Amino acid sequence: MRFIILSSICLFSCSQVSDTSITNNNPATAEKQPYLIAGTQIVPVKQKDKKSWLYFLQHLPIIDGPILDYRGNPVLYQQKHTAIINYDVGTKDLQQCADALMRLRAEYLFEQHRYHEIGFHFVNGLLYKWDEYCSGIKVVPTHNDIKLIKALPSPYTHESLRKYLDVVYNYASTISLAKELKKASDFAAGTVVIHPGSPGHCFIIIDEATDGYGEKVFKLAEGYSPAQSIYVLSNPIEPEISPWYHLHRGTITTSSCKFIDYEMRSFE
Repeated sequence: MRFIILSSICLFSCSQVSDTSITNNNPATAEKQPYLIAGTQIVPVKQKDKKSWLYFLQHLPIIDGPILDYRGNPVLYQQKHTAIINYDVGTKDLQQCADALMRLRAEYLFEQHRYHEIGFHFVNGLLYKWDEYCSGIKVVPTHNDIKLIKALPSPYTHESLRKYLDVVYNYASTISLAKELKKASDFAAGTVVIHPGSPGHCFIIIDEATDGYGEKVFKLAEGYSPAQSIYVLSNPIEPEISPWYHLHRGTITTSSCKFIDYEMRSFE
């Protein structure tokens, strides 16, 4: 159970878009499928800088498979995804929608050995960094808040990072994530579309391409509640180009959620 900080911790959920008449019933990894519009293949705009955040997002470890919840069980609505991003879910109901995006960012910084940049805000405004966790500063819940105590230090290992992130997931949300991210002016790889709230929801654009008409299309990824696999969204609105999406200002409908009131943010 998530602990409450000043009565403002929220669970992440969103009404699923599950009209079976518009769902893509053939999940597969995006890299394996030819996507055509007007007879022209969609051409990804690939990043060349292998150390960049955008390159990382475009080359996430993608596998075939069902969406599994934190208990290891397949979720009911499988048609919302085309592929799984191969990071563990954990064994508790923690890694939900905002958490999934923080997981991706933390994995990127860890891969680049930028350990000292890993840190996220809690809903109460506290910035809790992995440096602090590794130095032995641990978070302990109180009646309606938290306190920090000094404990044994932890090494800078991936196992330690996962334990740190589980702490962050307990006290962060779409509300805190939206506040700490930078404003984004347009849809592009790396843009986060987020509705902060209780409940709130969000997704991140992990790739962009050009379609047969010269228009930009985008590939989206998200986590969900209860905690489950991070996945690439299918596109039931335009199944002929799934998992790519045309995105325009105004209401955005994905295979799992309708965003009417949202903000555009980015990590960089």
